[in-house]
Amino acid sequence: MTLVVEPEARAATLVPFRFAPGVQEGLDRFRGRCTVVRLATVDNDALGVPRWYTLGEAWAEPGSAVASRWAGNPVVMVGPHDDPELVLATATPVVVVGADNARTRWARQVVDAVRATCRSVLVVDTGAHPDPSYADIATFGHDRAHGAALLALLTAS
Repeated sequence: MTLVVEPEARAATLVPFRFAPGVQEGLDRFRGRCTVVRLATVDNDALGVPRWYTLGEAWAEPGSAVASRWAGNPVVMVGPHDDPELVLATATPVVVVGADNARTRWARQVVDAVRATCRSVLVVDTGAHPDPSYADIATFGHDRAHGAALLALLTAS
């Protein structure tokens, strides 16, 4: 007998995340329509490759149920030269995704501004060294497996 595990379920079980206190209980707010803020940090400044790039690939898995549920959310990309106060103010839940969010001043300013202007904010840090003050969920990675596990978590019914 062969047991077939759906890729979403397998990714979710193999990738351990760290959650800030109370975050898991409030995830339902972010499972419907939300706004996604991508902090445009890069692995390699010379190449300009965003750290969430492979996470983005997981978001775009063609035909997957997760991609269908997640693809309708508007995405705002914010970089180091953008004014953090002008990011957004919305009643829609906001998911902020960055890598090592506490490492740069501009990323901290964006997270602080979004937290100050929006009612429901979930900050995800995909970096290797997340600071709990700037990571409601720490994924400890931004590859496809981590991206798929995060999406499975955020789109669970």
